[in-house]
Formats: sequence, structure tokens, C-alpha cells
Amino acid sequence: MEDIVIMGMILSPHGIKGWIKVHAFTEKKETLSNYKIWQTSPDEKNWLEYEIEDIQVKNKVLFAKLKNVDDRDSADQLSKSFIGVFKKELPDLEKNQFYWFQLIGLDVKSLTGHRFGKVESILETGANNVLVVKNEKETLVPYIESVILEVDLVAKTIKVDWPDDF
Repeated sequence: MEDIVIMGMILSPHGIKGWIKVHAFTEKKETLSNYKIWQTSPDEKNWLEYEIEDIQVKNKVLFAKLKNVDDRDSADQLSKSFIGVFKKELPDLEKNQFYWFQLIGLDVKSLTGHRFGKVESILETGANNVLVVKNEKETLVPYIESVILEVDLVAKTIKVDWPDDF
């Protein structure tokens, strides 16, 4: 569904009482605890809704207990399923802040009008995030203020101060 944003993945069962181990795709693992309902899907097409009973972070690992998932076998059936939430549930961001999913697919152009291609993905490098832009070739563009000049979601473009031949 296009109105669902993938926020993580269920890795495996944890224990015998239906708990699951979760890999959060969010900047902070705790962010997933802001949502009381998760959508889950093994294939990003068929979604099932689960209410969150409890969430715990232990040693930087996120564990969750879903309502009506009460044993290891039920939890195991959800292994490798994506976790999503409805876009309308995401908090509004401040001006010039964007969710990563909003940047995917945008055209990246230089100051001279050179078209690098479309944003395919975003890498976390530790120092800063990097746009992976693909056309005939792949271009890596740092997502930093001095390089990213303008993001226009309506025009679906990102204007960058980046060498055309990089």
C-alpha cells in the first residue's frame, strides 16, 4: 500500500510468550513505540494490523509484544515481516526537514542543470547521510546543507551544488 511507510522488520521470536525481536529502520529505535498499531507484511503487499501490547529496549535491541501473539510459534510466523505505519500517523516535520521516503524517486539536478538521475536510496555513513542517485551511472551525493540547496516535493526535484562530472 502506498499509504504505509516501512519502519522496521520483525527478525525472530524472543522467548516463548509471543515476544518478537525487531530491527527498527528509524533513527531512534524507540520511535516505533510511538505507534500503538503496526501494519505487518511479509511482501509489502498483504498487510495485517496488530496492536502493540508492550515494547522494551534492552541492550540497544528492540523487543515487542503484539496483542493476540501469545506463543513462540505465532511470533515465528511473523519473522522477516516488514513493520509499517500509515503515513498520516507520522508527525509533521519542521520546514526543510523530510522523511527519507519522500526523497526516494526525486530527480537530482546540479546548479548548471545537469541531471544526475533519481534518488534510489539513502545511506547512513555515520558522518552524514548520502543520497544514492542512479541514472546511467551511480552518483553518491552527501546530504549536507552545503550540497543540498533545495528540495521541492511538488516538482519532485533536488537541486544540488555538486560537480557535474563527479
